[in-house]
Amino acid sequence: MNLKFLLPLLGAASFVTANADNKFDDLSQHEIVEAMGAGWNLGNTLEANTNGSPNETCWGNPKASAALMKLIKNNGFNSIRIPVSYLNKIGSAPNYTIDPEWLARVKEVIDMALAEDLYVITNIHGDGYHAVTGGWLLCDAQNQSEIKAKYKAFWEQIATEFKDYDEHLIFESMNEVFDGTYEWQNQGKPYPNETAYNNINDYNQIFVETVRPISANNAKRWLLIPGWNTDIDLTSEAKGFKIPDDKYIDKNVKGNRLMISVHYYAPWDLCGDDTDAGVSRWGDAAWNSGKCTTYGQGANSESTMSGQFDKLKTWFTSQGYPVIIGEYGTVDKTAYDEENSDYTAYWTKTLCENARRVGAVPVLWDNGHVSTAKGFGTVNRASNTLARPYIIEAINEAFGQEIEIDTTTPKTKLALIESYVVNITMNGAKEDAKFTCQFTDWSNNSKAVKSTAKNLDIDLSPASKKDGLTNLGYLEYENDSLYSFTVNKITINGYEFSSPAVTGDLTAKQYQNALPNIWGQTGEYLSDNGKAILSITSSAISLMLKLDDEGSSTSSIESDEISVVSVDGGIAIFGADGNSVEVYSMLGTLVANKVAKDYMTTISLPNGIYAVKVGDKTYKVIKK
Repeated sequence: MNLKFLLPLLGAASFVTANADNKFDDLSQHEIVEAMGAGWNLGNTLEANTNGSPNETCWGNPKASAALMKLIKNNGFNSIRIPVSYLNKIGSAPNYTIDPEWLARVKEVIDMALAEDLYVITNIHGDGYHAVTGGWLLCDAQNQSEIKAKYKAFWEQIATEFKDYDEHLIFESMNEVFDGTYEWQNQGKPYPNETAYNNINDYNQIFVETVRPISANNAKRWLLIPGWNTDIDLTSEAKGFKIPDDKYIDKNVKGNRLMISVHYYAPWDLCGDDTDAGVSRWGDAAWNSGKCTTYGQGANSESTMSGQFDKLKTWFTSQGYPVIIGEYGTVDKTAYDEENSDYTAYWTKTLCENARRVGAVPVLWDNGHVSTAKGFGTVNRASNTLARPYIIEAINEAFGQEIEIDTTTPKTKLALIESYVVNITMNGAKEDAKFTCQFTDWSNNSKAVKSTAKNLDIDLSPASKKDGLTNLGYLEYENDSLYSFTVNKITINGYEFSSPAVTGDLTAKQYQNALPNIWGQTGEYLSDNGKAILSITSSAISLMLKLDDEGSSTSSIESDEISVVSVDGGIAIFGADGNSVEVYSMLGTLVANKVAKDYMTTISLPNGIYAVKVGDKTYKVIKK
């Protein structure tokens, strides 16, 4: 059973781009800040990668959709930041050609956002990380001539691809680029490193000089410039930051068309350290709660935050340079402290108020992770619903906006998997090598697929004997040599799920809990046609199909006779005596099973989201 309650999902379509009439509204500093309003990050998506190969879904998020863009727009956001990693999608010297399929997908996602009249920031993201395989935009590397040539070629292609797009599109030169060390690691040495910072300044200068001359629109487009690691204190002239010379700007433009990019995650043990259960609150009133930052009262104070924004006003916005808070946010620690939601909402609201006060645009970081490690997610992208509405409400309150947040649960159905086919390709196997796939279903009925083909469909139908649950059993592979396999796609009930590029090596005879291991990434995947969600864990796979309004077999059991409520320490079921009660986790695991014997039956449960089945009816329960 998979508890993803879905809003209607839209598949890929053709979108109206922002260059339809080639009109460009040249917005001033104050006009662009007002127009961009509050922003949201499409994080862990187009910058996701495996071993240096960008892949939109490899970090567990579904593909970006038009429905997601509409949800963002409808919940008060006017801007979206779309981080993109290119890495091995950039070819070799001297042309450094960007892979056309990858660039086409980037363009498609940008067009989806622009179709909702969102302002779009797009950048080159993970290419500047030391920790990412294939990272090359490294300010402390020795081969700076090669790096700068590659960087120039990259921005020539991006600026050309989008040369006629209007003012809604903003280019950001890079993301969090620095030498990979922090000040505490450089005690007794000048910090930041002057040579490395000069290279960052050179990158920004190359970026501006490359983009501007390519088209009339690029000559007046707003361009976004970061300093050292997008750190507020280190993005200052005193620390080595230089604003590029914008010599190719359209001469008819009045004022500046450069923005400054910084990020804000302070204090970190509140905002980003999801393992620190003891730090869950923030603000002057919370200091004596014993649950505030270990960096000291100053780091926790509201005046510290306002002081940082005062610096941005002094250095930049008062000088004609808008500031984009390109990332800010807090991880969800409500599992440690139920009042965490109140304090993180207050932190968020205060930050947005400070941003508005100094003329900056706050862009919320959302990595799609909901109630998990590094859970910055505010939107459940699998169901296209809000996961932390209190954060969204705080942002809209700061901007004086009133929105109606939809908390209704659309009708859904947990479907029996009747047709289940895996398509794989064998790599490196000998000609006519023997290959056997052995599958055992819920009832211990075994079936085998034998083939010598290197590309084959393995039909595992039916995959389940239990409604809503899928136990895939295990697969057995036989061969007389070492080889590898690649899963191309999985088709369930006619819905295709494209596979990430995952391979595995198997010896002559090796047993696996095969399909989860072949897929290689625990998470949730939208089908290519947008009709279903496949949820994969190390032990089970669950499927939920999106249905139309009619014909749903799932209904609420709230009535005068039966009700399910959240109580301290678990749930209580009233009026169900004689009925069987089953409780399933979001991942389809049966966590409780009993027969109700009295008018009230209680079941102990930790915080989370569950499906409670009483007889043949189900109820969604959220335990906080």
